Amino acid sequence: MPYNDRNYGRGYGQQGGGYNRSFSQPASKPIEPKPIPADYVDAAERVMNGLQEMGNGRIRITTTKMRGFLGLVNDIYNTESLRAEDELLGESVLKLMRLRVRIVYDAGREQDVRTFVEKAQLLEYIKGIGTSRKNMIQFAHYMEALVAYHRFLGGKEN
Repeated sequence: MPYNDRNYGRGYGQQGGGYNRSFSQPASKPIEPKPIPADYVDAAERVMNGLQEMGNGRIRITTTKMRGFLGLVNDIYNTESLRAEDELLGESVLKLMRLRVRIVYDAGREQDVRTFVEKAQLLEYIKGIGTSRKNMIQFAHYMEALVAYHRFLGGKEN
């Protein structure tokens, strides 16, 4: 390919000046912690039905993305479900913080993920876990219900 001033030194996706931003970023406010609802299965159903309606009969977040989040949650769940203490292990608290960062990053990259995270209130619920083992286990069950309803309602595969 001959030298071209316009594309010199740029990688894929950067032609035309920088990264592709498909949506605008509104000014953000601090995320307030919320308790996971006691009826988390019904809450998951409402979230996924709402996303299906927004997407004209199709849930736009992929199964792969949702299962990626669930895998990170299950990593913490598998450790904590074997314990009897009320508080999370320090290692689990760190993994929970990394989960939050991963969710925020993915939500910043893809509008469909952002919509899912906001409608499912994942960040609020993660903050609401604090260091409570019981809350973490309930959050894991909520995530599992979200994935189950995504599958049930025919969510996007990949």
